[in-house]
Amino acid sequence: MKNYILTLGILIFLSSCQSTGTESSTEQESSENKVSAARITEFIHWYPAREQAKMRDQWLSKYQPGEWQFSGKVTSDDRTVVTPQADVNYGYSWFNISNQPLVISMPNYDKYYSLSVFDMNHFMEVYVKPKKPVVIRLPHQKSPIKEAHEIVLQTYQGVALTRQVIVDNAEEVMALANEIKMEGAGGDFPFIIPMFTEEEIKAGMEEIQAYMPRVKGGSQLFGSAYEGVGDMDRAAGVLIGQLGTQARYANYRLYNVDNNGDPLNGTAAYQITVPKEGMFKNKDGYWSLTVYNAEDKYLIANDKEVYNASFYSAMRNADGSVTVRINPEGIGENAIPNAGKNWYCVLRVYEPLENIEFPELMKEE
Repeated sequence: MKNYILTLGILIFLSSCQSTGTESSTEQESSENKVSAARITEFIHWYPAREQAKMRDQWLSKYQPGEWQFSGKVTSDDRTVVTPQADVNYGYSWFNISNQPLVISMPNYDKYYSLSVFDMNHFMEVYVKPKKPVVIRLPHQKSPIKEAHEIVLQTYQGVALTRQVIVDNAEEVMALANEIKMEGAGGDFPFIIPMFTEEEIKAGMEEIQAYMPRVKGGSQLFGSAYEGVGDMDRAAGVLIGQLGTQARYANYRLYNVDNNGDPLNGTAAYQITVPKEGMFKNKDGYWSLTVYNAEDKYLIANDKEVYNASFYSAMRNADGSVTVRINPEGIGENAIPNAGKNWYCVLRVYEPLENIEFPELMKEE
C-alpha cells in the first residue's frame, strides 16, 4: 500500500457522536421503483447534513446547546476520539442562532489555538489565534459588536470546534478553555432534512464511495459555501471524517509504509527528520507527529506515556531539524514507543506552506 498524503484536516471521528440508531420507518420502506438519478443527486446533496444531524443529536443527548465539551489531554485510555492528536485539547459546542447571533471570545494563548465553525451542511470557516471576538450570524442579522471577526452561516444551527495545543501545560490549557465565552444564540428553530428510501440511501452511498479514489486533496473537501465546494466533494469529505479543516490551515501525511514501501512493523526501529524550514507559511505554524495502534486507531499504551513529538516539545539537531524515533521501547532522543504493536503515524502541519514537501519515514539499519 502506498503512503497516503492527507491534505484533509483534522479527520475527527467522535465515537460518542456516531449514529447507533436505525433509519426512520419511512427510509426503511422498500421502493418498488428504480432509484432515479435525480434522487441520487438529492441524497448526495443532503448527505453531509444527515451526518451533521446525527452528530448533533448524539451530542445533545448529553449536553445543552451553548455548553462546551472539552477532550483535555488524550491518553491511551481515552476512547472518545479515533486517531486523535495526542497534544491537543478539543472543544465542541452546538448552537442555534435563529433568535440572535452568537459571540465567541477566546483568551489569548502564546501557542497554537484556533476556532472552526461548521454549519449543518458541513461548510466551515476558521480563525487561527483570533485576536477579536468571533460573531456567528445569519445573513439578515446584524453583528452585536463592531470590532469582531464575522462568520455568516446559511443554517440556524452549527457547531463550534476549538483546538488548543498542549505542551506539558494541561492545567494551563484547561484553565484557558474554561475562559472561552459564548454569548447570544439561544434559538430553537429546527433544521429540516428530507427523507430518503433505503434504496436511495444505498444508491447514493455507492456513488460517494465510487468517487473516493478520485480524491486528491482537501482543498475541495472542506470549506465554505463561498468557495464553491461541490456536493460530491463535500460528501466525500464527510465520509472521510467530519469536522475536517481545509488544507491551507492543516495539512497531514499518514505513514503506513517506510521509504522503501515496506509495511511498518512493531519490531523494527524507524526515524523521521522534520526539516527546520519549508513547513510553515507564518510564525503561528507548528507540527505534531502521533503514533497509533493499527488495530484500533487509538494511542498505544506504554510505560513512558509518550504518544507523540512536536515542534514545541522536541529536541533539535544542530541544523535546527528534528529527528523523531519510533521503536518498541521508545529508545533515543525524541523517541515514541510502539510497544511492539502494528502501528502507523500521522504528521500534522498547521499553517502549512501551499506546496509543502513531507519528509520520509526511514527504517533504521
